[in-house]
Amino acid sequence: MVDWQSGIRYRISTDGKKLIEQISTYAKISDYDQKITHKENFRSGWVEVLGDDMSYYLDDSYDPDIGTDVWIFPTEDHEILDGVADDVSFSENISEDEKEKLKALITEHGFESLEEIGWEHDDTEVYFFGDLNIEEK
Repeated sequence: MVDWQSGIRYRISTDGKKLIEQISTYAKISDYDQKITHKENFRSGWVEVLGDDMSYYLDDSYDPDIGTDVWIFPTEDHEILDGVADDVSFSENISEDEKEKLKALITEHGFESLEEIGWEHDDTEVYFFGDLNIEEK
């Protein structure tokens, strides 16, 4: 893929539009098996990394259909732009009534409001799919 050079800064971006997906997970503090997943697609974005350890994170086995979670990279900087679609899903152990209440709360006050009712941000992953542009900065 790339001959990563130590000390060199690289910018990694997707080659096409709408190939970035951010997945944020929220868990109920009193029952960590209850989860809310928010998937959001973005039109474009990039991450900047130093080449030092990148051969460990991104190598010739990269599959454009599976993509790569760039949030695990030791990033120096990043920018993700122009959200174009999102979806919210709930674990099956949340009742339909509770799902409706949570949807209304999120719609009205955003995901940050979950913390006020006993939920916490659990994890975020950001996947780049398709062909990647990798350039020295």
